[in-house]
Amino acid sequence: MLRSPCVVGLRWIMAYAKNSSYIPKLYETENVPLEEKTIYQVYRIPSVGFYWLIAEYDPKEKTAFGYANLNDDDMAEWGYVSIDELEQNGAVLDTEWRPCSYREARRKICEIEE
Repeated sequence: MLRSPCVVGLRWIMAYAKNSSYIPKLYETENVPLEEKTIYQVYRIPSVGFYWLIAEYDPKEKTAFGYANLNDDDMAEWGYVSIDELEQNGAVLDTEWRPCSYREARRKICEIEE
């Protein structure tokens, strides 16, 4: 049975967005300066302006390392976060996100919030 390239492409995109195996494991990029890390996923709570930029991930523990901004640029910081806790508190994965540099990610976030 032949499948439409659009259907196959959409399935691949959805699997790619939900599959975290392409994200470096925790500590894999510890020698990369924070400002130069690649951001692979973004979780958001748009109603309050919170977002988490994910650079590393442990799928077994569902723990990520990344940059968290809780609607306060001065208090934003890099650290570890439980993906389960994010989801339990209403954060949603941005399935449209494509990996990019931390700087590019910050620029994209600013554009989205405007």
